[in-house]
Amino acid sequence: MISNKPLLPHKLLVANRGEIAIRILTAASELGFQTVAVYADPQDIAHCHSADETVKLTSASSFLNEQHIIEAAKSVKATMIHPGYGFLSESASFARRCIQENIQFVGPSASCIEAVGDKISARQVALAAGVPVIPGTQQSINQVSDVLSFGSTHGYPLMLKARDGGGGRGIRMVEQPDQAEDALKRCINESPSKQVFIEKAIVGAKHIEVQIIGDGYGNVIHLFERDCSIQRRYQKVLEVAPCPALPSSLRTSIHNAAVRLARHIEYDSAGTVEFLVSNNGDQQQFYFLEVNPRIQVEHTISEQITNVDIVQTQILVAMGKHLSNDLHLTQAAVQPMRNLVSIQARVVAENPLKDNMLSVGKITHVSFPSGSYGIRVDTWIRPGCVVLPMFDSLLAKIIVTGATLDDALSKMALALQRTTIIGVDTNLDFLLAIVTDQSYLGDNLRHTHIKSLEERAPTLLESTRTWMEDRRQRMVSSTAANTLQATSQAATAAPSSLQFKPEDAFNIEISALDSTSSTTAYTLQLDTIQTNNFPDELVAHAQSTIPALPSHFAMTLKKKSALGSGLRRKASPQSVGEIASPVTGMLVELSVQEGDVVVIGQELFVMSAMKMETVVKSSINGRVQSVYAKPNELVEIGDLVVELSEKKDSKI
Repeated sequence: MISNKPLLPHKLLVANRGEIAIRILTAASELGFQTVAVYADPQDIAHCHSADETVKLTSASSFLNEQHIIEAAKSVKATMIHPGYGFLSESASFARRCIQENIQFVGPSASCIEAVGDKISARQVALAAGVPVIPGTQQSINQVSDVLSFGSTHGYPLMLKARDGGGGRGIRMVEQPDQAEDALKRCINESPSKQVFIEKAIVGAKHIEVQIIGDGYGNVIHLFERDCSIQRRYQKVLEVAPCPALPSSLRTSIHNAAVRLARHIEYDSAGTVEFLVSNNGDQQQFYFLEVNPRIQVEHTISEQITNVDIVQTQILVAMGKHLSNDLHLTQAAVQPMRNLVSIQARVVAENPLKDNMLSVGKITHVSFPSGSYGIRVDTWIRPGCVVLPMFDSLLAKIIVTGATLDDALSKMALALQRTTIIGVDTNLDFLLAIVTDQSYLGDNLRHTHIKSLEERAPTLLESTRTWMEDRRQRMVSSTAANTLQATSQAATAAPSSLQFKPEDAFNIEISALDSTSSTTAYTLQLDTIQTNNFPDELVAHAQSTIPALPSHFAMTLKKKSALGSGLRRKASPQSVGEIASPVTGMLVELSVQEGDVVVIGQELFVMSAMKMETVVKSSINGRVQSVYAKPNELVEIGDLVVELSEKKDSKI
């Protein structure tokens, strides 16, 4: 294929945020490019410090708006756009829009994205390229009867997949027929196109992916494989490169299949071909899963074992560079370095002891390991950064490289222990529990598969508690913790300069002035302020949406986060009829309204946080008394969303 990618002046806009934006901005700067960052929220600008220029977008949704990104690029005369991953990285229409506006899109051609960006068309491409695929439907389905028919033919379990899903979103396993209806509904809701297809589930399979790079001149190379089998709810937690458990012949067959598929569509950028490998001893087989036509979160470990800068290569290929002639990258020249093993751990703002609940807030302290050979950290966080609920929960990627798997695991354990993040909950200690569990990761990962982490969860969570306590003890005695404590004490002792104003909303504990009743937690809005000695004392008149409260209060309060919207109080854990949001995130579905009669197990509303949906159901038989939030509103964890009046008898 003749490349239509002209050499252009070098001003590159990164249409992304977080650590991947910093990674791309840095790679472009090293090439001598001028760089541009975009941001939507003034609290989310850490990546902007790595750019020469910045452009403010209208809102967080602008990251998904082709026109807004094009306008941002044109406003600073950017000649290239790199989408990173997520957002618009797999949009064929965006790739075309860039060309129409004479802006180079750093990624595959629109035709390549169309060929493999849709999971159903990707299956057809794989079949045409002679790559084995899992039995599945060739078209989208939208009826429960289609699922049941497939199950009766191919058996259970089976997988429902959004044809345009990603990051663990839009994937549901159906173990038996009575799960089909709910699973299909959830998949359709999580699919932007509302299209879902079916595949036979390969139970106990390993998730193996091959990093590829094509240049548009017919050249395609692979940078070996990654084992991404350590997953939670189909989201990757730890990745290893290369996979230490693959037989040599199977490894070669998988590499060849990935390159064959890429050549079949004349692939012209960095990308990943993903496979499932049945974990059945000597009878291992591999099946095509999907193609990700973009840079991957875990590209780092392929870089570590091959010494190839994948991001810079992606940019140079987009400029029309030839892999072998210009960049001297041939398959023979790219070999794993001294049989090294590299591992990446994804540090996220989630609490593993609370069902991986999203944690939001301000980062007050961060420290990562230093002074060790073979440890790399890709991150966007620093003290003062705010973790917001509308973006991905990824805080950092810790990457270690060792001479063997055991060496890399030892390095990773040390790196995790020497990482400190204060201000939000993280999975650091859960990761520690994983990498130190030899019964789970022993025997060269031979027995790890996509569901094995979840099967091992009870043991790992118990180990997580132990690591958490160990971390707490170390922090109490550490210099960093003592410094932070002294700073906090000094701030508390100093006169407060914080100013409150009418209309501020707070989570508070209140008691009636004319009563000796115990304090109760509420959320209310200030009307007028008499005394402002916060944090010691705040006396104010307030208005509340709770009619049973008196008109005047003596208050001790803590300012309510600005992440949520609306005046919502916290649900009382003692009241079975007060249904709270279990996560901080977006209310995406509201299934009831005031006056509705509900039964135990009936869906009330659906929350979306960090790409994952949480369905909240009624725990009682009753009637909907009040609804306190609307679809597309941000709701904080614990906020009252639906209030039910309990029906004492079972007849409704």
